[in-house]
Amino acid sequence: MNGILFAFLGTIVTFLVTTLGAAGVFCMKRDVNETWQSGFLGFAGGVMIAASVWSLLLPGIDFAEEQGQIGWLVVTVGFLTGVLLLLLADNLLKRWYRREAGQEISLRKSTMMLVTAITVHNIPEGMSVGLAFALAAQQLENPALLSGAIALTIGIAIQNFPEGTAVALPLQKEGMGKWKAFFIGSMTAIVEPIFGVLVAIFAGAARSCIALALSFAAGTMIYVVVEELIPEAHMEEEGKAGTLGFIVGFLVMMILDVALG
Repeated sequence: MNGILFAFLGTIVTFLVTTLGAAGVFCMKRDVNETWQSGFLGFAGGVMIAASVWSLLLPGIDFAEEQGQIGWLVVTVGFLTGVLLLLLADNLLKRWYRREAGQEISLRKSTMMLVTAITVHNIPEGMSVGLAFALAAQQLENPALLSGAIALTIGIAIQNFPEGTAVALPLQKEGMGKWKAFFIGSMTAIVEPIFGVLVAIFAGAARSCIALALSFAAGTMIYVVVEELIPEAHMEEEGKAGTLGFIVGFLVMMILDVALG
């Protein structure tokens, strides 16, 4: 029960920080600086890649080996499953856009894909936090697991702030009202507490699958970064803001995870 409660509290924190970031739509102009937006997206991508390595893949390998499993094999299967699932979802989504989009919707396709991508990648973020706290609750004798779960929550919360802004501002820029843009930006992260609690419940019933789920979350996160966030982060002319944002985000998450974990 403690694992489920902590998973809920941790993911509520990340959700609220996203909401706080989306509130930036009320204090910024409609014409958001593309350099800042690219930097935000690059930062989010850097945090997600670092989290995938230090908070998901490496712990997944260690946990699989503790369960007597072949660590690299379990993690590879989980990782590829996550990638293939999002690849399928991405193809289905693109077919839907080609079939349904008129001229007006077509002009907004990039923004809608960004909103979809951010929402999708928030699912494994919630999963990762839920799994981290579930694992910590199952092994209370190892305080490093709890500090690692807290570090992961802090890291995800930090990158969720600019992420919420990066979703809400483009929506406002295309003519959407501030309150509606704020609401959609906030709701992209509602999946985090939902999936965080579900995975915490699942982890308590089947510990042997935790490594598979951790690597699955890593696969989905890395797919979204490569497919959506990095290309969007380099839409501005120079392209350096997205690159520098990625580097800063990667270092921030790495330091948080290693120093606190």
